[in-house]
Amino acid sequence: MYSWLILKGVNAARVQQKAPRVLTRELRAVQSTFEALQQAASFSDAQACTLLHKHSVAFEYGPERVVGTLQAVSSMLGMPMTSDRFREVILAANDRLFSRSPVTLHQRVTFFCQMYATGTHVARTAFTRGVFVTPEPVMQTRAAKLQELLGWDSEQLKQKLSAEPNILNLEPFTVARNAHEIQGAGFSQTQVWAMCTQQPTLLGRKWTSDTSVEKLQFLTCLLGLTLADIAARPKLLMHSVGGFLGPRVWFLYQTGAIEAPNTVMASGLFGYILSSKLSFSKRFSAPSAFSSMVFDSPFIDHWEQRWEFLRQHMRLSVETIAAHQDLLLTSLPDKLAPRWQLLSIVAKEQAAFKVEDHLTALATLSDQDFAQAFMADGELHEMWHLTRLLFSAVSVLLQDNIHMTQV
Repeated sequence: MYSWLILKGVNAARVQQKAPRVLTRELRAVQSTFEALQQAASFSDAQACTLLHKHSVAFEYGPERVVGTLQAVSSMLGMPMTSDRFREVILAANDRLFSRSPVTLHQRVTFFCQMYATGTHVARTAFTRGVFVTPEPVMQTRAAKLQELLGWDSEQLKQKLSAEPNILNLEPFTVARNAHEIQGAGFSQTQVWAMCTQQPTLLGRKWTSDTSVEKLQFLTCLLGLTLADIAARPKLLMHSVGGFLGPRVWFLYQTGAIEAPNTVMASGLFGYILSSKLSFSKRFSAPSAFSSMVFDSPFIDHWEQRWEFLRQHMRLSVETIAAHQDLLLTSLPDKLAPRWQLLSIVAKEQAAFKVEDHLTALATLSDQDFAQAFMADGELHEMWHLTRLLFSAVSVLLQDNIHMTQV
């Protein structure tokens, strides 16, 4: 079986991981299902292999059940099984499409469309988002709870579920909480539902976390985006700052492609921020042999440590960080940490001295100006010099550790 799958061009290891029972079946049984798919829906070998990768579970059953599922989908969509559009729907369908019997599949999608949705596109969306996974009584309970929690009338419920059927696959309390929290961040109700329709996973993620706050501040304060800008591009909220958004913006800034992080929108390069790593590398990278250097910068390694340092060690609020954006671009080992340490020592010796009043100096003053402003005392100057050496040494050790981990 394993050899036959490889011969067909299928990633047998992937099938073994997703549906191990396929490899325990008789070879002829799997071959007959493979052939039935091709005969019923005119799948090419390549398309059948793609289907086998995503819907491995289909090959755990006989050809009758698999063809029955295709017939049920064809009937509900009004599409001939041999059409290109039909094959596109099957390949794009939720990966649990074949996990239910054709009868159950037909009943659940029909129930959903009749009770909670309007529009000819709904059945197709239901297959893509997997509404058929949820039994009918559970759908009814969740729909009623959503209306109670969010104050929807029947027409509003239909509008929301027609746009995003996946809502009924989530717990109502999760949906309601996230909808309220995102709206509480400043987005209008209309914007919230438009965003969640484009990026349904926003409804399933917990919004009230430091990570989400950091992300929103990064987009608004550092990049200069408005909430309307973000609402029009909800995909921005799906990516991390430290591992995705930050390194790309920093690279454009470091290479001079943009004058400052908050000019990225007007630069014409904003679209590349959300592109794949391959597309970004092709557009901006050094020679292909060094393509990984696109993402090599202190910003990548230190962004998360810098945010953590500001929030936990310096105990700055999000609002304070937003008012001192230069802190987010200040090297942690070279400037931020040793300067903060030194000013903290000054504050201990001088009761009237408040470190928080000098946040701008931490980020913007040159070493010479900083020394003149705060280190007239020779002993203090020597302490600052030693502190910088210490943090630099720690930084080198951390980088060596990162390098060794990668190797």
